[in-house]
Amino acid sequence: MDHSTLFPSVGLQAMSAFLYFMGVTILTVFLSRRLQGEELPTRQAWAHLTWPRLCILLVFIDSYLFLFSTGILVFGVGLQLNATACAAGIYLCILFYTTSKLLIYSFLTEKMYVVWDTNRSRWRSPVYIICTATVGLYFGIILVMFLSRINHFREGDGACVLGLKPTASIPLLAYDLYINILLTSLFLWPLMRTARSSKQLQRLATRTLAASGVALTTSTVNIAVLTIMKGRELGWVCLATCGIDVIVNAAALFWVTGSAASSSSTSASSGAHATADTQPPHFPLSDIPSGRRTSQMERKKSGSMFKFGTLSPTVQDFQVRRPG
Repeated sequence: MDHSTLFPSVGLQAMSAFLYFMGVTILTVFLSRRLQGEELPTRQAWAHLTWPRLCILLVFIDSYLFLFSTGILVFGVGLQLNATACAAGIYLCILFYTTSKLLIYSFLTEKMYVVWDTNRSRWRSPVYIICTATVGLYFGIILVMFLSRINHFREGDGACVLGLKPTASIPLLAYDLYINILLTSLFLWPLMRTARSSKQLQRLATRTLAASGVALTTSTVNIAVLTIMKGRELGWVCLATCGIDVIVNAAALFWVTGSAASSSSTSASSGAHATADTQPPHFPLSDIPSGRRTSQMERKKSGSMFKFGTLSPTVQDFQVRRPG
């Protein structure tokens, strides 16, 4: 008996395989570029890694693991192998897909805090509290998704069918629509306050609005199609559509953070050229007497040993550093 995943045609099978291979390649590029920019092998980089930047890295890792694991399941193990293999498809989808969404929502919440209320602490900012409470509601949606999952074999051909019952798909669709409208409105409002917002914040809000609009709309369409299909799709279709969703979300995040890094590096380069003639002279370490040299090195070491990055983000915290 053939236990491989059942595809209607060889063309659709090749297209699905191409999606997984290209998705894994794209996410590998995204992750390697960000890891190279953050220079994480150094202890100093880890100490100054802020929560928004960590969210970006975790989204790329989560999306990569989703495509890698489901790709092995679809093209290696086969969804038709047994009931456990079929059920593994929906478990992997819910686990990695919802984790990716939580990280993206957390990243957008931090950006919202930067755009609106950087002069106040997080828990004194009404916008931050509203966004955090909205993200907290997603945990309830995740629980309902696990309890209302669908995984069974279709009668006749024995194809694996995955999905969500209406008790989970409808609340999920309503939540996606709600958070889409909420975040879009909160990013649009600073753009209309031209007299009160700096150009840098307006540019940050504009690019984040575009990225969040693409990512959230893709997710809403994905869940809407699942709801229209009464919560049931062929296993490979369900996993492929969720795969496209996470790839688009990762690309949107890479674009919005990469553009910030580009503008930051450009401004830094121009500033360096402007102040090149005003830099103080550099004296080699060998020219410093040994006693002073030792004390200076000890002060530098003690000053950096316990230096940790702040958790409160600024506009620069969302700019991913490019390697020199």
